[in-house]
Formats: sequence, C-alpha cells, structure tokens
Amino acid sequence: MDELDRDILRELREDARISFREIALKTNVSSQTVSDRIQKLMEKGVIKGFTVVIDQNAAGYPITFTVELDVDVRNMKQILNSLCEYPELYQISVITGDHDILALGVARDITHLYEIIEEKISNIEGVKATKTSISLRTVKEVPKCVG
Repeated sequence: MDELDRDILRELREDARISFREIALKTNVSSQTVSDRIQKLMEKGVIKGFTVVIDQNAAGYPITFTVELDVDVRNMKQILNSLCEYPELYQISVITGDHDILALGVARDITHLYEIIEEKISNIEGVKATKTSISLRTVKEVPKCVG
C-alpha cells in the first residue's frame, strides 16, 4: 500500500459515496487509476465493504457501553457465537489482560441495558462474570482507517 492508496482510503472514510472522479481530482490521478486502486484494495481485503455511519442516539440507542467478560475458556467458541447473535453488540474481541472478552454495544435505555447484560450475556453457559461501563460522552469516533 502506498501514499495514493492511503489518500484514497482517507477520501472514502470521509464520504463512502464520493465518486471516483472526485477522488481523482483530489489526488491528481485519473478516474481509471482510482477505480483500479479501489478494486485492488477490495481484492486484497483492505476494503471490506462500504457502509453507513448511524447516529445511535438519533436511532433510539443513546446508551453506549462496554462489557468485559470473564469466561471459562473451554466454552470460548460457544460464548463468542452466542454474543454474535445479539444485534446490540457491534464489536466483540478476545482480549489479553484481566478479562477474556470485550464487547461494545448500544442500548435504548437502562432497562434495556440491564436485559442485555443480566438476561442475555450473563446467562450464556461459561460466562463467569461481567464488568459493564457506560460511556458518558464520546470524544472521538471515526471509521478505522490506515493513514
């Protein structure tokens, strides 16, 4: 990946609907070059897809939270599969440190958050303990991007 690829990714991160022509004008290359580069980035798996960024608050999910899980690692695969079934969780990672899994999610309200943690996650076989934190304010939120 070179500087042109990084420039193209930056433009797409700002607006995934931007035209190849507009990217070409901003990067001083032809539209065909932009098209070819994006195609190669997709083939290499650098670009996984194009998506929309949703304002969770406006969509009715104003609570953003993290939950750290201590689990019986013998049940790790089943626990991860179960967590992936919950649409409220938008990122699930196996982590190092004091806990085994970190999940990020959104909830409609405190009652909904309680249901997610106590009635769903805590009832998964092999989950030994959870530690939940609520985000008070998001300071920075951007799509992941190299460069």
